[in-house]
Amino acid sequence: MKKIVMLVAMVAFLAVAAVAFSNPAAPSGDISMKCKKGVVTFSHKIHMEKAGISDCKTCHHKYKGEGEPQRCDTCHKEKKDKAPKIMTAAHKQCKGCHKKSKNKAAPTKCKECHKK
Repeated sequence: MKKIVMLVAMVAFLAVAAVAFSNPAAPSGDISMKCKKGVVTFSHKIHMEKAGISDCKTCHHKYKGEGEPQRCDTCHKEKKDKAPKIMTAAHKQCKGCHKKSKNKAAPTKCKECHKK
């Protein structure tokens, strides 16, 4: 019986350790995205905490859980590409989430995000 309990404890410990070390640490500082209307800066940490986001795939939809999640502009460039332009993607993802949250503090107007 002791061997089974010990085996279960070891498997549980290894599973927790594998998850803890496979997910990259979320940036604790601000994220800045440059665009024509001014820099959009936001706190990654606050977004994860206030929005209750625990899965990187919520925003980094191509992330497969290995290595670092890619920046949005890795795929969403301004030139013609298969992915929508960065502006289209950000407005749909960011502004759409802000509206859906019904949080009055979440900005939805241009100058509330784009600072010159």
